[in-house]
Amino acid sequence: MRSHQPNSHNHRQASAHGSTSHTPQASKPQTPSSVHKRDPQHMSEKEVDKRLERLRITATWLDACMTVPCTCNRVKFGVESLVGLVPVIGDFAGIIMALVFISAIFGTFHTPASIKVQMFLNVALDFVVGLVPLLGDIFDIMFKANMRNMDLIESHVRSIRTSMQAVEMGTRATAAADGPKAPVSAYIPHVPIKKGAGRKILERVAAPAPTK
Repeated sequence: MRSHQPNSHNHRQASAHGSTSHTPQASKPQTPSSVHKRDPQHMSEKEVDKRLERLRITATWLDACMTVPCTCNRVKFGVESLVGLVPVIGDFAGIIMALVFISAIFGTFHTPASIKVQMFLNVALDFVVGLVPLLGDIFDIMFKANMRNMDLIESHVRSIRTSMQAVEMGTRATAAADGPKAPVSAYIPHVPIKKGAGRKILERVAAPAPTK
């Protein structure tokens, strides 16, 4: 009489399947998003100044690195204006340089859509008027689209930093008046800034000072 033997091959497959099904998968470490890295709210003052300085140097190189003679150092122009003297080709080269500079701004700081629209309008206006012979060259020197775009992003970044400083100063004053036992939830910023901004500031300044 033939005895029944278990199928060892099927048993090994079932064991392997069961072991893999119950093996926990290692979770991937979370890395800060690109927006988080470019948000001025999550940068130190030194880092913000460093990034703004790099952009300012590029904008000056494009629009204001040289001076028109006999203008008492008042009328300046840059490499883009020199390239723009070449008919048509210079205008297209100028808009390419302006767009590259805008891309550098977007890669350095998180920029709202409204400011992006203003930047593209500046570049478009500079390009269209620049197509007019002679008048376009004069307009390019006086308009300075890249410097205008630099002013836009710098004003935006500075406003965020100012708002955060105002929140921190107001929170410190409130914490000092209410005492160290006041909850963090009691300190609500009155300055309109981005969602989530100032949360780390609130937790830091609302904490009781170490006793000596």
